[in-house]
Amino acid sequence: VLYLTEPGSRLHKADGRLIVRKGDEILEEIPLIHVEQVVLVGRGVGLTTAALHALMRRGVDVVFLSGSGAYVSRIVGREHGLSRLRYQQALAVGRPAFALPVARAVVYAKVHNQRILLLRHGERERRLRRPIRDLTAMLERIRGADSLERLRGLEGQSAHLYFSGLRLLIHPPADGRDWDFRERAYHPPPDPVNALLSLAYTLLLKEMIAACQMTGLDPALGFFHVLDYARPSLALDLMEPFRPLVGDAVTLYALNRPLVHLADFERRAISGGSAPSGGESASRGAPEGRAPSGRGFYLKAGPRRQFLSLYENRMLEKVAYPSGGGRTSYRRVLRLQAEALARCILENEPNFEAFTVR
Repeated sequence: VLYLTEPGSRLHKADGRLIVRKGDEILEEIPLIHVEQVVLVGRGVGLTTAALHALMRRGVDVVFLSGSGAYVSRIVGREHGLSRLRYQQALAVGRPAFALPVARAVVYAKVHNQRILLLRHGERERRLRRPIRDLTAMLERIRGADSLERLRGLEGQSAHLYFSGLRLLIHPPADGRDWDFRERAYHPPPDPVNALLSLAYTLLLKEMIAACQMTGLDPALGFFHVLDYARPSLALDLMEPFRPLVGDAVTLYALNRPLVHLADFERRAISGGSAPSGGESASRGAPEGRAPSGRGFYLKAGPRRQFLSLYENRMLEKVAYPSGGGRTSYRRVLRLQAEALARCILENEPNFEAFTVR
């Protein structure tokens, strides 16, 4: 996959090669035959008509993402099996023998990563010993879950344990007041901490939707989250292991540095409607957080730009990816996870390995 991310860069085609230029400077050069997909990130990048025609003739898709990684559009070359993948995906969703192992892998990875976050940030915090111990026991119960209903119940219990520990890691505001964070809740966020979590989860979900679409998966056909109108259930499934690694980690960093303060938030009313795109309920029972109504907290524009910068830095951070043989960015790992699931679907093998850290 060829990524164009440098503002001002442009993709050219010459003598069977693709050349990325920025002005007179050549940033990258690669044989066209080696390119499976081209991804243009942000408004400041582009490609020539000659390059586009060459890519279309070879059946290479060109995907456009916003600067934050959200899916914008896609130019599709010759068909290369995407219809078969989506057909197989629809069949797999309806087969418990396939759906349950995939859902189990996703939930296990999420709870494992939640436990790791508590361990990393609270090594000397005695009060965290109980939630860490309970999450360890919960992992074994998740491994043995024999139905999606049972798995969703265990995920909800794990979320309660995890957030009871996460709140102990959050430093109080510098002015000595309280963040008033008691539990995970959303739509609208009842406190500043939940406001940051919801924002981070929404950013993460948009990137996971883009990863699914680039891979050819239908973001709406999930295995763990209940299928619902306009709900990107598969993207929600695949992003679960990354909530603690990205969303919660960025939120903790912003609060504890501290880079955000109580004065950076405003409280306002919202109109009724469905849960936000980053909402994490696996079912209508909302196991991971309640969804109150009324007035909510939101980050003001200036501090929001700073938070987006923190999020972007986290997504660019390199992490070890087991099957990749090296380190790659969190953003790239999202795509690798979507590709891994697509292979499982096409091979009819529910041996999906959701991403975990040590």
